[in-house]
Parts: sequence; structure tokens; C-alpha cells
Amino acid sequence: MNRIPAVAIAVLALTALPYRAMAEPGNAARGERVYRACVACHSLEPNRNMTGPSLAELWNRKSGSLTSFSRYSPALKSAGII
Repeated sequence: MNRIPAVAIAVLALTALPYRAMAEPGNAARGERVYRACVACHSLEPNRNMTGPSLAELWNRKSGSLTSFSRYSPALKSAGII
């Protein structure tokens, strides 16, 4: 079974969330609630990768570039998203 379409949909859905959040003032409780959708696969600790890569130091990092995580899809590696 090819899981790339499901992963692509999840990535698109999760990247769409921040656009609305940027217009709102910071809210730590809301951020914690939103992260609950990510916590099963992603850690916030540097280089602690799970099913997905660590989200620590995510800002200004090119997609598919965390050297300690080797399971990026070719599409994500070449996307050039920062």
C-alpha cells in the first residue's frame, strides 16, 4: 500500500494550520492543543525522531533536511519549503 498520498495530505493539512494562527496573538494553551495531533509521530526534543522527524528548531529549516532523520520522501526533500 502506498502511504505517500496519505502523508502528503497530512503535511498539507498541517501546513495550512499556521496561516490562521499567524494572525492571532500567541496562545500557549491553544498551541498545546494543536500539537496533540502531532505528538504521536513527532518529538519536540532535538534529534529525537519518531515515525516523523523531530520538530525542534523547525523554524528556518528547509523541508526534508534534518540529517538525523532518513525517511523523508523524495518529494519533501526536493520541495524547498522553509
